[in-house]
Amino acid sequence: GSCGVKPVEVRVLFRAQTIKKMNKTIAIINDPDVTLGTLPSSIKTINAWEAEWKKFSFNDNYIILGGHMGAYEDEKYDYLKKEKNWLKNAVENNTKILGICLGAQLIADSTGGKAYLSKEIEFGFKDLDFIKNDALANTFESGQVFTWHRDTFDLPKDAVLIAETEFPQIFKIQNTYGLQFHPEITKDLFTNWYSSEISQKELLHFNVEKESANLFENSNSLKKTMSTFYNLWTNT
Repeated sequence: GSCGVKPVEVRVLFRAQTIKKMNKTIAIINDPDVTLGTLPSSIKTINAWEAEWKKFSFNDNYIILGGHMGAYEDEKYDYLKKEKNWLKNAVENNTKILGICLGAQLIADSTGGKAYLSKEIEFGFKDLDFIKNDALANTFESGQVFTWHRDTFDLPKDAVLIAETEFPQIFKIQNTYGLQFHPEITKDLFTNWYSSEISQKELLHFNVEKESANLFENSNSLKKTMSTFYNLWTNT
C-alpha cells in the first residue's frame, strides 16, 4: 500500500492494539439484590461468595458492587475476608477497580482505612462538594447523585478525597476509585431495595415519595452520566 507501513508492521500494530483491549471488566456481586443496574449488561458478573480470587488477573478491570451488609461484618459474611484480602493486593498492584457503596467501603477497609456504622443514614439526592479536580470524577459534577447508606468510612492515609457530602463520596487510591453513592441506580433496583421491611423502617423519617419520584423522573440522565463515567473509566 501507499501509506508506507509494511504489511508485517500493520500486523504487529494490530496485534498490540488487540492485546491492549483484552482487559475484561468483571463485576463482583456482594448481595443478590444489588446488581449491575445501568452498568452495561455485557459485563461479566461473579458472586463474591463463589469467587475464586486466586484466578483473578490484576490486569483486568473490576467493579465491586454494593450490598446490605457492612464491610466489617466479615464474621457473619465469611467471603468478605477473602474479598478484602484480594482487594488489598489488587490495589497495591495498581489494578483498575471501581467500588460502589459497600464496594467503596470494602476498599477503604482493606487498604488501611476503616468502615463503620454511621450515626445516621444518608438517603436521597445530594449535591457533591468537590475538593479535588479529577477528570474522571468530574463526570458527576453536572447533577445531584443518589445516596442510600447506613455505613461510612475513614479514608486510608494513601487515599485522596475528591468529593464529599457530609460523608466521603469519591476517593482515589492508586488506580482505584471508590464511590459511596449509587450512580448505577435504576427504578427496579430502588423498588426492590425499598420493598423490604427493614428499608421501610429505616427510611421512616425521609420523604421517600419525593426522592423516588425524583429518581424515576431523572433515571435517563442518571443512566447517561453512569455511561459517560463508565466509558471514561474503561478507556483511561
